[in-house]
Amino acid sequence: MNILIIENSIDFTGAFRCALNEALLLSGKHRFVFVIHTDSKVAPLLQEKGIKYYTLPMLEVRKSAGVLIRYPFRLLSNTLKLKKIIRKEQIDVVQANDFYNLLGTALKILGYKGKLITYVRFVPATIPAPFRRIWVTAAQKYADTVIAVSDTVLNQLPYKENTIRIYDPANLNETISKPQSGTGIVQLLYLSNYIRGKGQDYALEAFIKAYEQNPMLRLKFVGGDMGLEKNKLFRQLLEEKVRSLQLEQVVTFASFSKHIEQEIKQADIVLNFSNAESLSMTCLEAAYYGTALIATRSGGPEEIIKDKETGLLVPVADVNAMTQAILTLSNNELLRAQYAAAGKVYVREKFSTAHFISRFENVLNPS
Repeated sequence: MNILIIENSIDFTGAFRCALNEALLLSGKHRFVFVIHTDSKVAPLLQEKGIKYYTLPMLEVRKSAGVLIRYPFRLLSNTLKLKKIIRKEQIDVVQANDFYNLLGTALKILGYKGKLITYVRFVPATIPAPFRRIWVTAAQKYADTVIAVSDTVLNQLPYKENTIRIYDPANLNETISKPQSGTGIVQLLYLSNYIRGKGQDYALEAFIKAYEQNPMLRLKFVGGDMGLEKNKLFRQLLEEKVRSLQLEQVVTFASFSKHIEQEIKQADIVLNFSNAESLSMTCLEAAYYGTALIATRSGGPEEIIKDKETGLLVPVADVNAMTQAILTLSNNELLRAQYAAAGKVYVREKFSTAHFISRFENVLNPS
C-alpha cells in the first residue's frame, strides 16, 4: 500500500521518531510518503533515509485569538493541497500522527474515500477539555481506526470499536558495547527536549539533594529546544541554577544528539521525571540498550518498567522519592546491573517488532 503520514512537529520528537520507525520497519512491504511542517527540521533525516516528503504550513490550535481565527482557513487550504498530494502519490492510507492534527478529519469531510488511521500520542487528560473533546470526537467519528500508543492513553478515550491500543515497537539496533568506567563515578542521564513538564527541573532538585550524600554523582541533560523561546528560557533557568550553586563541573547540558545509543550506554542510570507520558521512547530505548531506569508514575513508563524488577518508579513531582531512588541505584552497582538486564529482556519481548507488524497489518487489512 501507499501510506501517507502527516507529522506536524517542527523538530525531532518522540512522535516523529515512532512514525519514522514504522516507515522503516514496513518499507519492505509498503511505500511511505510524509507530509511535514514547512519549518520542520526533520527533512534532512527523511532525505537520508530515502523517504519522499512534502511540506505544508501547518498551524497548531492554541489559546490565541489570532491563531483560532486563522486556523479554519489554514486547515482548509492545507487540506486542498493535501488532496492533490494524495492523488499524485496514489495514496491508499492516510495516517494522522496525532489526533490534534485535524487534516485527516478535514480530508474525510471533503470526500476522501481512502482509509484514515489516527494516532493518539498525547495523554488526553493533559489537554484542555474543550480542545480534547473536539479532537477525540473527530478522531473517533472520522478515522477508520484510532490507535492509542499505550493503555494509559486508551483508558482515557471513550470506548469505541474502532479505538485500539498498539504499542510502538522497539525497532532499534544495538551497535556498540556498554563501556566500563571503573572510576567510581555514577553518571545520570536526562534525555528529553527542554520542555516544562518533562521533568528536568525535578531531576535537578533531586540530584542536588542526592549529590550532598554521594559526591560521585554526575548529571547530564541532553535535548533540543525545538526552536521555541519558552523552551530556550527553561533551559537557561536550569543552567543559571547550576551556576548559582557552582555545580558546573558535575551537571552538564548538551543539545539534541543523534547518537542515542551512545548517550544511553555512557550512562549508569537514565532518568525520566515527566508529569505525563503517553509512552516514553526514552524509557523504552534506555531499557532496550541495557541501562537502569528511574521514572515517574506518569502513564507510559509504568507500562515499560516493572517497579523493583526492571527499574524504579516514583510518584510525579515527589523530589524526595526521586532523591531516594537515585541514591538507592547509585549506591548499588549490582542492583543497577540486575535491573538493566531484566529490563532489556522485558521490553524486547513486550515491544517486539513482530507484535507491532502483526497488529498494524491487521489494521491495514482487517480479516
